[in-house]
Amino acid sequence: MDREPLLAYLANLIGGDRKLLPKPSESLVDEGVLDSFGLADLVAMLDKSYGVKVPDKDLALANFDTIDKIAAYVESHR
Repeated sequence: MDREPLLAYLANLIGGDRKLLPKPSESLVDEGVLDSFGLADLVAMLDKSYGVKVPDKDLALANFDTIDKIAAYVESHR
């Protein structure tokens, strides 16, 4: 999976500086990048950029807590 659209989206959430993004295995929630309100926007971005539709049953921060988890989710649902 090309992580570029995802990284650009997440960097934009924190002001554009990719150096401030947590490591791929670190929690986006704990680092303040993503919260429950931002989850809906993230899901919309995944649909637009990757063609991945996230069903309501999967809408949980635990599924999208790290860059690695998001990438794995996208790869397994394409």
